Amino acid sequence: MRKHVIEDAAFNITNTCNLTCDGCESFNNYNFRGHVKFADYADYYTKWSELVDIEIVTVHGGEPFTNPDIMTWVLELKKLWPDAEEHYVATNGTLLGTKADLARQIIDTGYYLNICVHDPAMYDEIKHNLHEIIKDRKYKTVKVDEGIEYYDRKTRQRLAVLETTYYFIKNAIDHIQDKTWYLHHSNINDAYQLCIGEDEPCNFFHKGKLYQCHLTALKDDLFLQFSIEPRAVDLLKQYRAGDPFSTKQELDAFFANHNRPIPQCTLCPGCDDTHPIFPMATKKIKF
Repeated sequence: MRKHVIEDAAFNITNTCNLTCDGCESFNNYNFRGHVKFADYADYYTKWSELVDIEIVTVHGGEPFTNPDIMTWVLELKKLWPDAEEHYVATNGTLLGTKADLARQIIDTGYYLNICVHDPAMYDEIKHNLHEIIKDRKYKTVKVDEGIEYYDRKTRQRLAVLETTYYFIKNAIDHIQDKTWYLHHSNINDAYQLCIGEDEPCNFFHKGKLYQCHLTALKDDLFLQFSIEPRAVDLLKQYRAGDPFSTKQELDAFFANHNRPIPQCTLCPGCDDTHPIFPMATKKIKF
């Protein structure tokens, strides 16, 4: 059976983050919680590996380094998609000082660290901690539009990318009233184009299933932890994720409509106005 090809896939391993950036697309500024254990969904991902080829494998969160099971995810995803062009962990970098040994182990598996700094005040410390992690390797740096890339001189393995994102576009929450979240009423096509920008469309794996975006993927977790307006709840419940144990006809139908504007896009912003996310909120989530 011919496999579907996914260029870039993010595997969400936690909703939890140690930062509370205003407007976080993963809603971590509202104390969103919940780690995911690989073993709980191993059969789903094993089945997915038989159905799809992935070119770029991303371990995603939340902040992945908050999840005690991160190394299992790193190793198992590498086994399932060994021929992917890239494997990396997306991180805000703030835990690299205390998780240095773990970071080295991850790099030793062939992954690289994609570090996105969210506060200028944190940049120097994060950069220093990264240099400590890779100091035993002879590496070279390359300046790119996204920031700085680090490569092992001998193996040419990419070790890390250090970049900055100091401004966020507004997330799906338009406003909060009486502790209830009210989401947007955007033009579907405008919101979709803003969401993907110049990148390839998103492929977001969460708890064994495949979704089009953060919001559709995290909806059930959000419903359990927050009060969300009925209109948005009803619309999100209509979304059907890709299930690897579906019939071939059902999966073909899913991929035929995947990575296109969908009704749920209206719930996200259609305007690209940005706002600063620093200095960081003083509240830190326990994990």
